[in-house]
Amino acid sequence: MRIDRKEVAKKVMKVVADVFNVKETKLKESTSFVDDLHAKSMNIVELLAALEMEFGLRVPQRDVRQNKTINEAINYMYKKARKLKN
Repeated sequence: MRIDRKEVAKKVMKVVADVFNVKETKLKESTSFVDDLHAKSMNIVELLAALEMEFGLRVPQRDVRQNKTINEAINYMYKKARKLKN
C-alpha cells in the first residue's frame, strides 16, 4: 500500500484541529504550533499522543521539538509512515 502525503496531511490537520480546538479551515501548513496556536507543553504532549494513535507510530520525544510547524509535522509523519510500510 502506497503512503500518500495528501492523506497524511489531511490526518495531521484533523488531529491538530482537534487538539487545539480550532477549525481545520483556519489551519495552514505554515501554521506554527507555538507562535500561531500558542502551544504549551501539555498541548504538545496531547498532540504527540494523538498523532501516535492516528498513525500507529511511536515518536521519540527528542523528535517532537524538531517540528515547529504543521508542515514539519506532516513531513515527519509522512517519512515515518513510509519507513514503516517499507
